[in-house]
Amino acid sequence: MQSSPTEAFLYTSRLASDAGIDCVADIVKTARAFNSENHITGVLIFDGERFCQYIEGPKASLDALIQRIAADSRHCEFNPQYRQNTGNRRLFANWSMAYAMVEDEEILQELSALEGENAMGRLNEMLPLLDMA
Repeated sequence: MQSSPTEAFLYTSRLASDAGIDCVADIVKTARAFNSENHITGVLIFDGERFCQYIEGPKASLDALIQRIAADSRHCEFNPQYRQNTGNRRLFANWSMAYAMVEDEEILQELSALEGENAMGRLNEMLPLLDMA
């Protein structure tokens, strides 16, 4: 991994009405390849309607990825909720992109209403409960 400072970014969004749910597998596959090449790690959580993604990596790589994500037509209502320099600390140092599906739609609905440290705190509460692949 690079020794440059790590930044973290958290957002929520919704699956676009014209995107099929089968696109999620492609999103995860593409993310894992891109992230691995760009020293980005993180998690994508999906409930069948909403996405929550937390990514971390070098600022330049993260900025480029955020632009790609914001422009991706497979989702809408892109809602940036948290961004911070984390030094060299990573939550997902061993995952280019962990993936978790949650059954309870209220979990991501509640998270999408939060901002800043509150959003990050809620994500941290959720992480131990997720079955990540």
